[in-house]
Amino acid sequence: MTNPTQPKPTPLPAILAYGTPSGPALTQASWFRAEDTEAVKAAAKELKFSVIELHTDADRALAAGAHEGVLKGTGRMIVGSVSAEVYRRIEDHVRKGAGASDPSNSGSAVASAAKPATEQNKNALPPAPLATAKPDLATPPNPWEGLRVGARVLAAYWNDKREFEGFWLATVKRIENGEFTLEWFEAPQYPAFKKAPKNVAIVHPEFRVTGK
Repeated sequence: MTNPTQPKPTPLPAILAYGTPSGPALTQASWFRAEDTEAVKAAAKELKFSVIELHTDADRALAAGAHEGVLKGTGRMIVGSVSAEVYRRIEDHVRKGAGASDPSNSGSAVASAAKPATEQNKNALPPAPLATAKPDLATPPNPWEGLRVGARVLAAYWNDKREFEGFWLATVKRIENGEFTLEWFEAPQYPAFKKAPKNVAIVHPEFRVTGK
């Protein structure tokens, strides 16, 4: 007899979107499910993210430290922020794949992602160690310092069961004591709420809600 209450299988990461479209200070990466692969590729190209298809357990290990991304019905993609360590691990994996003698190795999906990663690196600072690569370079502006009341950010959302459901657009209502008071952009009728910086991501400075 089948148990009608048995838990749903845990989804496996099938494709990873990553990049620093807002600048090297904000490293972003999220994984998506297999059924969203083509839509993620299209959205990533539009938003200037790179992608890696995850075929093996070794590939899927790259998703550790990254949350599942959100792909909305309009095709818009929301990618969460990750630590510099997680992002560096992804880039190292891509560089090793790009330098392999046999790029047709079916055990890894890095070959298909090597070109987008290279194109992205044209606009990014040199790879680690960043602190000693070129000490005479000017320090890039910190996007966090430019946040003001009324700015749009992405806030992490957990449902009533404490299950993470991605990052959603929110409006900054107050900034004090290292904490943000936010309001959901698409649901302003809900009470304002507070978020620690680690649960907030910054959108690209050219992002417009209208999509134009």
